[in-house]
Amino acid sequence: MLIQNVLGKTTFSKEVVSKIIGKTVSMTEGIGSLSTGIVESLAQKLTGNRIYNGIELREQDTGLDIQLSVIVRYGIRMQEVCRDLQENVRAAVENFTGLPISTIHIKIEGIDLGTK
Repeated sequence: MLIQNVLGKTTFSKEVVSKIIGKTVSMTEGIGSLSTGIVESLAQKLTGNRIYNGIELREQDTGLDIQLSVIVRYGIRMQEVCRDLQENVRAAVENFTGLPISTIHIKIEGIDLGTK
């Protein structure tokens, strides 16, 4: 992921962007966690894109395409939490890196019932 200006270029690794996204996800109210598991491994093998703990990043001509797999907490309004998550992730990535965001897709993989 590259930003270029008159002074030179700045390159961000996917790991760095994923850490910013991961921290933002953990701070978003109503999100239990990022989803990890067999689905990610299969998607990674089929698409060839590396997936970092529920986060898949693709560079597009229009900006960065972010795909998140999350587990939400039981009892919340999912559409509101997902909208908040999209807004939070967009703001964090754009503010920290300056990278343009094309889309943020969220896949709800499960519900955290809060039982132990």
